Amino acid sequence: MDAQSTIPIDKLVDALNEGIIRAIQTSGKVLPSSSISALNSSPVQCEWIEFATELCCPVVEDLRQIFVTLPLEGSEVGSDGRPLLYAACLGLLLSQRDREDGDSSEKKSTPLSTFLSIASFLLDDLEVDPNQPTLTPGACLRPPLHLIARSCRPSAARALLCRGADANLPDEEGWTPLMACCLPGQGQGGATTEERVETIKALLRGDDKNDATIDVDARNYCGYTALHYACEGLISSLVCCLLKDGGADATLRTVWGQSCIGIIKTQSTINMEEAEKCEALIRSHLEMTGQIETVRSFLGEELKAIELMVLLEDVLLPASRRAESDNGSRSLAAQDQRIISALMKYRLNLDPEALFQKNAFARFPHEDGNLYEIIHHRIMEIMPFSYRQVYKISPTNEEREIISCTNFDMRETAEISVDGVRHIDASLLMGKSFRLHRERGHVAQQLDLLTDLIVGPLQRTLAFGIPSNAVLKGIATCAPRIVEMGAGTGYWSLMLSKMGADVVAYDASPLGELDPKNLGSENSNLYFGSQSYFPVREGVASTVFGGSNPEMVDRALLMVWPNNPDAEDNKHVAVEGSILPQIWDLECLQRYHKMGGGTVIFVGERQEKIDLMPDAADVDCGFCASRKFQIFLRDNYDLHAELSNPRWWMKEDDVTIWKRK
Repeated sequence: MDAQSTIPIDKLVDALNEGIIRAIQTSGKVLPSSSISALNSSPVQCEWIEFATELCCPVVEDLRQIFVTLPLEGSEVGSDGRPLLYAACLGLLLSQRDREDGDSSEKKSTPLSTFLSIASFLLDDLEVDPNQPTLTPGACLRPPLHLIARSCRPSAARALLCRGADANLPDEEGWTPLMACCLPGQGQGGATTEERVETIKALLRGDDKNDATIDVDARNYCGYTALHYACEGLISSLVCCLLKDGGADATLRTVWGQSCIGIIKTQSTINMEEAEKCEALIRSHLEMTGQIETVRSFLGEELKAIELMVLLEDVLLPASRRAESDNGSRSLAAQDQRIISALMKYRLNLDPEALFQKNAFARFPHEDGNLYEIIHHRIMEIMPFSYRQVYKISPTNEEREIISCTNFDMRETAEISVDGVRHIDASLLMGKSFRLHRERGHVAQQLDLLTDLIVGPLQRTLAFGIPSNAVLKGIATCAPRIVEMGAGTGYWSLMLSKMGADVVAYDASPLGELDPKNLGSENSNLYFGSQSYFPVREGVASTVFGGSNPEMVDRALLMVWPNNPDAEDNKHVAVEGSILPQIWDLECLQRYHKMGGGTVIFVGERQEKIDLMPDAADVDCGFCASRKFQIFLRDNYDLHAELSNPRWWMKEDDVTIWKRK
């Protein structure tokens, strides 16, 4: 006894905790006192007995002698803050599973039987608190029942519950025993599904001595419930048990915005069969409880977000990877073809061969032949509504959840730790879900990647503005003879000619005819690919509207997104380091006007139509045409018609037809 009196209590508890853990892991072959004796060659140690009877367990007798000999009561904690009962639960969690654990006919010692003996001694003889949490830094005051639930040992759970353990007691992060039981990878060797289900049922029943009910829908710091974790693990038996026996709420969503079905969808590639079972259980429960209508719209939008994420990660990103030898515009054109071909083939149900071949649009098997309009329509159908919005006020909770539910990169950055306890910072969550767009409002963070991988390739391959058949017919009716300047690929000219218009097209750097064997050959046009769909002639304002082409005065001038003026007109929102084309729109319009031109068709954003946030620093004339161009157009021409055309997210372009004053 004297040898022990010089040892601090917390060091004695440390040693005893280690001894208890080893005793459980070895099924009692190593006694708890062995760790204490190592401190000071203590005589406090029983000899190992090769058998145990109902009246005598060598581990318990060893513990009994320790508490007679040492100045301990059982509620002390070690230097790391760990109590004795918690150490015993940890020992069971770390132990190999013995399939004889549940066989009461056998007298063989197992980790489970050793734990039950130690726990009974601590709880019954020493009357320690069954809910005494660990004070270990970073353990968040976790109660011992959490470890038993995580180990999925139903008899151990029942042993603690019948002695007063609280099945509802969370740790500081909100984790509950039910959640711990539903996490994957419980214990060494892995629990069987039957053990998990029986443990859940034990927790749901709680202490038979009182009528307390368990909160099956309790949430942790990131909004997860036990049902969410069961869905994440794709364990249909747990899902079924929580729904039928626990009455779990299948409509709840996590802080990130994931529904139970959404979680299952994101994990489905791991085990398709179990995923289908889990989803069927959730849907059946929602139907049976009449809750399906309250979540149907959200589930549809969430599914779009998940499928879009899969499209990006599994199709578009792999297609965007360049060969090491690729460089310049040739590389970009080849990359665009790979991306668009993959998009059309794997998601839009369109044949990319109809686009990337000579005379592509003459062969496209559709009655109206406007492939760009069809592509745009199908893409917008797969886009969640909230992805397409520019928010000048806060989005609804559901809109925010759709945006954040698949943004996995955001999760670590939105998570903060205060004194070792994790929380989700709501302001960080919003900040990582949205970004400011040109002082027009906030948009989903994902739009940058979607624009790079979908919009950019299509604009460079087809056109920056999207013509609908209705718009084309409207233009052709008002202006049957047209000259397009800055025609790029000639897509608008092609579509207008199909509507019966007489069109000539010019560009400062016209593209060549598509050669499938030499796609992406180097060209001087930095803003379009290498293929042209219409005969585009070389020409700029000074040559087209000079004295050599007097017939141009009888044609309407068509300009589609002529140039981005941010470097000159919108410096407050210009992207730093971006390379923008030379501004040419004003000169072109002035020369056309001086020549006597009477009709202008402009496709692009207009300053007066752009809706800015109340605290915007300055006006925004858009990124399609210069402010001076727009002013000259308004001053010298009357607005004759406004036509709504299909447009991409974050864009406010339209089609206007102007008549000379």
